[in-house]
Amino acid sequence: MSRRQLTILVAVLAALLVVGVDVWAVHHFGKNAATKTYPDDYLSAVACPTASQCWAVGQIASAPGGNTLGERRGPLLKLQTAGHWQTVALATPGALQAIACPGAADCWAVGGNAAGGTAVIEHWTGGAWQEVPSPVVPGSQLDAVSCASARACWATGGTQAHSGAAGGLLEQWNGTRWAIAAAVAGGVQPQQFSCPGSGYCLALGVRDGVAAAAAYSGGHWSAVRPPPAPPGRSGVVPSLFGCASPVMCLAAFPGSDLVTDVWNGSAWTTVTSSKLTYPVSLACAGDRGCWLLGMTRKDRPLALRWQAAGWTAVAVPPVRHRGYLSALACGSRCWAVGGQGGIRRNGAGYTRPLIAPLT
Repeated sequence: MSRRQLTILVAVLAALLVVGVDVWAVHHFGKNAATKTYPDDYLSAVACPTASQCWAVGQIASAPGGNTLGERRGPLLKLQTAGHWQTVALATPGALQAIACPGAADCWAVGGNAAGGTAVIEHWTGGAWQEVPSPVVPGSQLDAVSCASARACWATGGTQAHSGAAGGLLEQWNGTRWAIAAAVAGGVQPQQFSCPGSGYCLALGVRDGVAAAAAYSGGHWSAVRPPPAPPGRSGVVPSLFGCASPVMCLAAFPGSDLVTDVWNGSAWTTVTSSKLTYPVSLACAGDRGCWLLGMTRKDRPLALRWQAAGWTAVAVPPVRHRGYLSALACGSRCWAVGGQGGIRRNGAGYTRPLIAPLT
């Protein structure tokens, strides 16, 4: 798996490719069987800066047959207050992929504008969302953002050259502007970030082509031991990662046996539990713990909650169509977001946003 599980933009497809190919995903992402356009709208990330307010981000798009490869994408932004969700207009072109809120009135949403070939960064300061300049890197997109404080945020993503070669991208916010950062902790190139508390982050990535990790504390980065990989997959960076606190992080390697590594602030412990599912992401929400999100083998939204040393199934409100979950955040209650859809009679796929309350 590549950066942040290939990117949430193709979250379902990435999850399904771990263990197989699903018919719905084939239609949704690859089949263009009609000239009529169908919606390809979904939510990829959610954050709750206060107990009474949550933001969810994603994309709105349409294309013949629901083919995501050739469509033009716009941002999808939703706000939750008092348990009700509403759509908020945003003029910025391009899709939003991730969001982080280091303060009650301080949120960052990132993504990319495929038409313009540039990364997109939006900032909420309590009054309105405003686009903030991103370093000009042709063909770039940001897929994840995490903040240790209002003056210390990092966004990761990638670039795509005309030759087809892909490269990693790391940007840093220092309280004044976003700038390109080469690496952290003396050479670690992060692929996964999690900042669960003020002043602390844990990053997983590579250094000199080998799996590595780094922790941010006291205003600086230091190298730490990376999660141990399953047998036969030495050096692989986990595709699922999240932290509930500086002393409780989970990193997982999907497969027929889900290998989960648990971080206690100084060392990793490995736990293996078989779950024949399609995991999309691992999300943590402070004292609410960590959740594994994705899709079941019956194409229904999946949520598993980490309990002691294993994953326990959590009831997800029923949905009318096939669907998946890709992110979770908790305010006064926990909300999971993703997409739901199906296949038209002509074989064309469609997707609409999904928001599910979880307990």
